[in-house]
Formats: sequence, C-alpha cells, structure tokens
Amino acid sequence: MKKALLGTTALVAAGFAVGDAYAADTGVQLTIGGRYMGAAGALFGENSDFYHGSNTRNYVFKQDVEVYFQGHTTLDNGLEVGARVELEGQTQTSDQIDAVYAYFSGGFGQVRFGDTGEALGQMCYLVPSASQIFGADSPNFNFSNAGLKGYGATNGTCYGVDDKATKVVYFSPNFGGFTFAASFAPDGSEDTHNTFQGAGTRLNNAGGGGHGTGGGNDSENLSLAANYTHDFNGVHLVVGGGYTHSFNREVNPNSVNHRSEYNGYAQVGFSGFTFGGAVSLRQNQGLDGQDDLIYGAGVTYNWDAWTVGFGWTHGDYELIKVGESLGGGSTATGNYNEHYNVFALTAAYALGPGIELDGVLEYDVAKGTDTAFTHGEVADAGKVSGNTIFSGFSVGLGTLINF
Repeated sequence: MKKALLGTTALVAAGFAVGDAYAADTGVQLTIGGRYMGAAGALFGENSDFYHGSNTRNYVFKQDVEVYFQGHTTLDNGLEVGARVELEGQTQTSDQIDAVYAYFSGGFGQVRFGDTGEALGQMCYLVPSASQIFGADSPNFNFSNAGLKGYGATNGTCYGVDDKATKVVYFSPNFGGFTFAASFAPDGSEDTHNTFQGAGTRLNNAGGGGHGTGGGNDSENLSLAANYTHDFNGVHLVVGGGYTHSFNREVNPNSVNHRSEYNGYAQVGFSGFTFGGAVSLRQNQGLDGQDDLIYGAGVTYNWDAWTVGFGWTHGDYELIKVGESLGGGSTATGNYNEHYNVFALTAAYALGPGIELDGVLEYDVAKGTDTAFTHGEVADAGKVSGNTIFSGFSVGLGTLINF
C-alpha cells in the first residue's frame, strides 16, 4: 500500500511537471476556483396534497459544490484566449461537467464556444434577495414540497430554453452602460464528442434532449439579451431583458408551436437599499398554449457586514390542457392550472471576503384552479378548483464559501 501510494504521488508530481512545462511553452496560465454552498432547513405547518398522503421529512441537509479550472493568456496583439471547465463537486446526476467552453476576448467583446448558458440566462437579474443561496426567485436551496416544475420547487424568472447545450455566444463591449449578447445552439445536446448512433452531424429526430443525446425537441435556438446600467447622484440603475426562441421541434407528434421565453427586470439601488422586480413568460412548454407566467418583486437593505431582504414571486402554471394524454388511457377534457406564491425573508452576514452566513424564513402556498376533467390520480391529490394543494413555512441556515 505504501509503495502504491508513493508510485501514485510520483505520477502526480510528474504530471504537474509536464503541465508546468507545457504552460511555460504556451504562455497559458491555469487558475482554479469554485464555491461551496451548504444549508440545513426545516419545514413546519405543512398542508400538502401533492404527495397523496405519503410521508415527507420535515427537515433536510443540502449542499452544492462546484470547482472550475481556467486556462488563459493574453497574446501580443492584446487578444485574450482561454478555456474554462466547471466540475460539479457532487455526483447526484450523470452530468459531472456542468460547463466547458473556450473564449476569445478583445475590444470587439467576447466570443464563447462550448457547453455554456444562453444569452438570456447569462445576463438576467433575479428578484433582489439578501442571500445568494436563498430567495423567492430561483434560489439554490428551497425547502418547499409544492412539487411544481419551477426550479427547486419555486418560481423562477431566469431559465432559458437549452441550459448548457453546445453553442456559440457573443457578448458586446460596454457602450456607455449598454451591453448586449446573442447565442445560437443547433439543438439541446451537450457533452457531445464525435458521433451519435453513427451520425457525425447528429440526428435531427432524436427527441428528449439531454446530455450527449445529439438531438432534442427544441432546436435552432436563438437567444438575445441586453441591459443598461448607470450610476448617477448615488443611485444605481439596472434595466434589461432577454428573448429566446426555438425555431424547430424535432419530435413533434402533436404539432406544437415553437417554444419561446421572454424575461425582463429592473433594479434601483441607493443609500443601502435595492428595489427591483423581474418577470418571465415561457410559451408552449408542452402543448400549444401551455404557458408559464412568473413575476415578482423584492427589496434589500445593506449596512456594514449585514444584508436583509424580503422578496415575493407569483407563478401561473398551465400544467394540463384540453386533449392532453394523462396516461392509463385518460385524456384531459379541461384545463388544470396552478398558482404558486413564495414569500421569503432573507438575511446574510459577511464573515469575511467571499464567505457569508445566510438565513431564510419562507412561506409557500400553491392552489389549483379550472379543473374540468376526470382522472383518479389528480382527484386523489386534491387538485380541484380553488383548493390549496400545498402550503407551509420553512426556515433555513446556510453558508456560501467562494474560493
């Protein structure tokens, strides 16, 4: 065992030596960083029909870790060239590499190529929150059992269509506070290398999307985004928005119109306060007209090492439409929508540079409306017009460490 360990150490040392020599020859500098998030949460006063009477825990521990490796250099002509690999610190999914791309930066702006977020997702602002890990608008951690299709069972205004699909992205220079970005992805696939089922250019009817599938329902995805920031008389202003459109659905037996998403946001900061709001419209999520509308607002106040805030978001989800197959031979004869509200009181204390301790007190409530169909599973879940299908208070304490 000791000899094996020594042998491994020698190989690692040799690898670093070769890497250092290669970096010296190419002039590329390697930097390593990342972040750690961890939190404990508890749910109380829960009223839930979503889990059909099954038991759920009233407390949970969570963590989310990411490490990135970035090689970069500046050429004699001033062009900056680099590559970045973001590695997930946990293996709860099959996608260990979260993002990987190369970039070229100069006076023209920046161009990225690889598995990275679309323009809308990379430039958007959320509803203000004191915490970077909790909040009413797509937080990293949430303790709700509402079971909606929002991120982490919450409302969110900054999703996009194709997540980290392989794409090209352009970011403009800053023109007096105005910036814009554009991205294009052929399909929803990522982590692709050479061929998929023998097709070097990818199949155009694979369906489903996902990591390395080479296809996906949403393809030819174009995303545009822009924002404007300005400081004047002690006031900081941010306003902007984005639009993503998928020009094709490769597997589309129901002839659903193309998927698209819009988002907008605005924030004003002065004297330690930040006020802001955000809105998102996601169209044709499943069948035609199956849309999601999410909006919210929030405020934070910062003094010394402390920040406190309050945020609210509301989501209207069209989950089932007339004619949709419900499984087991059942077909919806009406619509089923859910309305979800999140109220979050957040706080953060900066322990030191890049290190903070965060807390949240949150109330979530979801209701179902407009049911006009019969389906045993839905009826058993209590999802009938006007009924509350989930409500509950939660409290959480967590930490964020950037390194």
